[in-house]
Amino acid sequence: MIKFYAFAGALVMLASGDAFSQMMKPVFNPELAKLSFIVGDYKTRTEVTVGENPSVGTGTVRARWALDSMFIVIRGTEDNPALGSYKSIGLLGYDSENSQYVLSMFNNFGEHPEYKGNFIGDTLTLTAKIVGSQGPFDQELKWFKNGNKVRLQFFANFGKGYTKIIDQTSSPGERDGG
Repeated sequence: MIKFYAFAGALVMLASGDAFSQMMKPVFNPELAKLSFIVGDYKTRTEVTVGENPSVGTGTVRARWALDSMFIVIRGTEDNPALGSYKSIGLLGYDSENSQYVLSMFNNFGEHPEYKGNFIGDTLTLTAKIVGSQGPFDQELKWFKNGNKVRLQFFANFGKGYTKIIDQTSSPGERDGG
């Protein structure tokens, strides 16, 4: 009977060795560390340049590490004449299997785009296919640090090249909503 337990124990250790190494918790890595500039509480100023009436709005962004620092949860609110009252929640992380960053966004307009991309220099550049009221188009986000501020720019390509449609500047500040 002891031989059986020894054999079963050895078999379990052998079989689970590879499975265990595959199931080990990932560690905070350099790819995730590159996202640290996004984490914080910010007051935002957002210029919307698309449409007939460009506008400027204000809001807040709160970005926090979550799930053992494997992702950043981003909560935003914005009051803008062009957008109205806009609220969003996003989850940003790094997909090590595909060697790319992934941002899944959800907003109070019912949209839920998923962006993918990488850093180009110090700028996180992510793209997604968006289904809009005028048909599908490509959208590109560029996220970068600018002094003590964080900039997020949205570009749209309706088949004639990318045009900037939103330019958001986030300044560190007291959280007053979100």
